[in-house]
Amino acid sequence: MGRRFLGVPWLWAVAHSAVAFSVYYSLGVVSDDALALTPVIFAIAGLIYVLTTMTYVEGGAMFRERGGSNTLARHAFNELASFVAGWAILIDYVIVIALAAVTVPHYLGPISTDLSVGDGEQIVAVAVVVAVAAINIVGFTGSRRQGLLVAMTAADLLLQFLLIIVGLIVVWDPSALTDSLDAFGVPSVQNLAEGLVISMVALAGIEASSDLAPDLAWRREDLRKVLRAGTFVVPFVYVGMSLVALMALPVVPGPDGPTTALATTFEDAPVLGITSAFTPAWLSDVFQWAVVAIAPLILFFAANVTMLGLSRHVYVLATNRQIPSWLGKLGGARSTPHVAILIAAAFAIGLVLPGDIELLAAVFAFGATLAISIAHLSLIRLRFTDPDRERPYEVPFGFSFRGGSVPLPAVLGLILTGAGFVSIIVLHGAALWVGGGWMIFGLVSYFVYRRVVQGLPLTTRVSVPEQALLKHPPDVDLESVLVPILGVGKLEDDIVQTACRLAEANPLEGQRNPRLELLYVIDLPLTVPLEGPIPPERIAAADRALGRACEIVEEYPEVEADSDYVLARNVGEAIVERAREHEVEAIIVGGEPPTMIRGGAVLGGVRGARPAEIGPVSEYVLKNAPCRVLLTAPPEQ
Repeated sequence: MGRRFLGVPWLWAVAHSAVAFSVYYSLGVVSDDALALTPVIFAIAGLIYVLTTMTYVEGGAMFRERGGSNTLARHAFNELASFVAGWAILIDYVIVIALAAVTVPHYLGPISTDLSVGDGEQIVAVAVVVAVAAINIVGFTGSRRQGLLVAMTAADLLLQFLLIIVGLIVVWDPSALTDSLDAFGVPSVQNLAEGLVISMVALAGIEASSDLAPDLAWRREDLRKVLRAGTFVVPFVYVGMSLVALMALPVVPGPDGPTTALATTFEDAPVLGITSAFTPAWLSDVFQWAVVAIAPLILFFAANVTMLGLSRHVYVLATNRQIPSWLGKLGGARSTPHVAILIAAAFAIGLVLPGDIELLAAVFAFGATLAISIAHLSLIRLRFTDPDRERPYEVPFGFSFRGGSVPLPAVLGLILTGAGFVSIIVLHGAALWVGGGWMIFGLVSYFVYRRVVQGLPLTTRVSVPEQALLKHPPDVDLESVLVPILGVGKLEDDIVQTACRLAEANPLEGQRNPRLELLYVIDLPLTVPLEGPIPPERIAAADRALGRACEIVEEYPEVEADSDYVLARNVGEAIVERAREHEVEAIIVGGEPPTMIRGGAVLGGVRGARPAEIGPVSEYVLKNAPCRVLLTAPPEQ
């Protein structure tokens, strides 16, 4: 019951923290571009948010897997399309952490101006990133803490509702929204497009929620409740806050054209600008200090849950061999992906220091619009390629087309996010160079890792066992490990990676690096003498298999390996004999593919009493090994 009780409120809190962050951060930046049309821009952003939520809820409910757009593209298309979506959104996670961190000190200005300018601003922002990284490495997942964060998010939502209602009463002036409009030039179409892409930063909350949802429990009716709440709350907050902001600090003529104090004096803390316009003075003070009390906390929360989503996102990429598995390595008491968290924190600090928040927002929109466009397209395709899969929630308003049901909201979402992506390419050269460079770097790395290093196809899903990512696996005391190399190609990679993880998790108390023994057995028939010349093709096969295994070991700097091949009549006997000679602590052997022979033992098939994953070699090793034997799962047939 506890998991379900926390499930829906927790996911709602994660998503709303991104919405609140986008208001606290982007209201001033968007108003610089959109001027009096800022409410219109936020209305469109709210619509995109609602449409995107529908797509992610249907996809997440279908598969119950982490990954968001990455997972949807995997099931709808292939692994390459999945990587494009996953890599595009990865940089967005880091950008949101940086933007939230750099916004925190500006909402501390009323406490001390030293905290919001100069060195104080950078120190606070860096401290936020460091604290977020530390919390996620340690693991901040207790139910009481989650309940506290849900309560804090509810308090923020109440504050925003009060700001809207009270603001509409005390600063009501519709003419402030219309007097500055110029249908023939101010604001321009380019300004509106740039304002729209910046207003989309809340979309990161949807991705973060999708990466956390599989860890929580929910019922079908819970999904509809979340959607109904989001459909009302997000547009109300977006439009309401922007209306109050533009009436409180209206657009006025300036030396360089129309402008608003939201985009100048209060660009870094626009909600404080709204409270400054409230009258009487005591009302302004009350709301100002309420914002100071809540805004930094909700911004910190947004950075924290974004890092939480990033860590799970990297884990998904690593387990599907889209990035090197060491990036998703799990460690600590709570098995958190500390390597990914530390790298993300370093990148976030690097983005915080220059402080070019407009460029960061545009690069975010580049990744978000690309990934979310892929998500919408994937959902549409799945309606045709996988129509019979159970859908606990289905996007409404579908129409029939060529035997399938096309979800109209997903189509509209695809059009809007696709248009946003095109506008960034056409109108924002710097964002295109940074975002495009990130994607090219990712695609080249993906090709090198999959094809050159791993020898894997680019479009086929290949997963790393979850055990292989654990830094501290179950109680396995290993000082030396024998890994038989049976020459089964890609199926063997998982075995070697698991062995490396286990060896790396049990170093020899700093004396030397852990060591694996990679053994290839050349089994010769009775017609070939063991003392005679070895067939060259058998030696070549052994060299290829051992070379491939050594390449995998090289991915783990703390692990060393010896490789050797032996001649034998029986593979299992050779493995057991080597284990006795070298007194190894364990043998890690892979489950053998089930035989396709149906004639029983007489014809060479697997005996009926033997489990499917136990073949002749593994059976002999299990019965006769002088040490512990770890058997991996066999490949699915």
